[in-house]
Amino acid sequence: MKIGIITWFTGPNYGTNLQAIALQYFLHQQGNDVSIINYDVAPPTVKNCGRNIIEKIKNQPHKYLTKYALYKYKAQILNRNKKMVSEIQKNCNFTDRIQSEEELIENCNKFDLLICGSDQIWNPNWYNKFYYADYPEILTPRISYAPSLGVNNIPKDKLREIIRGLKKFDAISVREEKGADILTPYLEEKPSVVLDPTFLLSEDDWASIFPLKNDHESNDYVLAFFLAENKQHFRATQDFAKRHNLKYIIVPYVGISYLQKGEKLAGTSSGDLLNLIRNAKYVITDSFHITVFSLIHKKQFYTFQRFKEDAYSSQNVRITNLLKLVHLENRMIPYEMTSIMDLEDINYIEKSSIMKREISKSMEFLLTSIKQVENKRIKN
Repeated sequence: MKIGIITWFTGPNYGTNLQAIALQYFLHQQGNDVSIINYDVAPPTVKNCGRNIIEKIKNQPHKYLTKYALYKYKAQILNRNKKMVSEIQKNCNFTDRIQSEEELIENCNKFDLLICGSDQIWNPNWYNKFYYADYPEILTPRISYAPSLGVNNIPKDKLREIIRGLKKFDAISVREEKGADILTPYLEEKPSVVLDPTFLLSEDDWASIFPLKNDHESNDYVLAFFLAENKQHFRATQDFAKRHNLKYIIVPYVGISYLQKGEKLAGTSSGDLLNLIRNAKYVITDSFHITVFSLIHKKQFYTFQRFKEDAYSSQNVRITNLLKLVHLENRMIPYEMTSIMDLEDINYIEKSSIMKREISKSMEFLLTSIKQVENKRIKN
């Protein structure tokens, strides 16, 4: 079947790039002809809704930290971005660059099926009808695979457009139970809850895409990766590494991370990051996808809450759902916690059976939905 994928795939975002690679790789494994629709609609930055003047002033230093990082680590960052572009180009097929809605509609109608997903393409804070293929002229059947809403509710001003887009799908799945609950009142049946596409590939699959490298002589290090500008989380991770007499390696991503004490690897590409995860003794993060790859590679990990629970743009639900699914809620560290409590090592023999069951359910949804669309096409 000729399948077009609508998802994010640009920019130096590790999770975004790896999920795009994963979904296409899996669909290729099943014998499909797959391309990512090359129509770049970059998600806007979430506005600082509800911030008072004091909070805005306190945020000013982050701007200067970022400028400092871009200056001091410019060469490494440019090299990272270049490598990440190369990784995407090597591992994904794309349509020709689409310049207009007319070209988009024409290209979408050349496919037998459109799959929208995954990542937070359905987050209402950056709603765009493209991520629902919501154009009257597009006649191609569509399903969704693991898009995330990333929020606790849909704003009223976006609800009408989102419902309109959803009504056009042959099958709908989302990445979190919360997302399914939010959408259920507006659909004939509750959406399926499936895993992020990065889970569709095994540890061996990822090794075939990004071969293992022994860049470090041993796994005597704690790997830190944070998306939030939170000093407490960095400090707690550094203390954890020191307490365990382990090296402290940071993959810097936000301004403040470039100023931390530790071995900073600013030139880390997606493949490099997977390699660092594979070789680490511990992984400590606030990232959903770094948590995912810690599970895939059976690592000992801790995940900080990235947001306050009542924050307007909180995305904690993504990680909370995942850890609850595999009965590892104790690996979630509360927001701004200043220390990391030692826990017993994760028993991956026990967790593997849970993960295999959930991966199997996710694969079944995807393959069954594709087959149903294919059968309809043959009948017609």
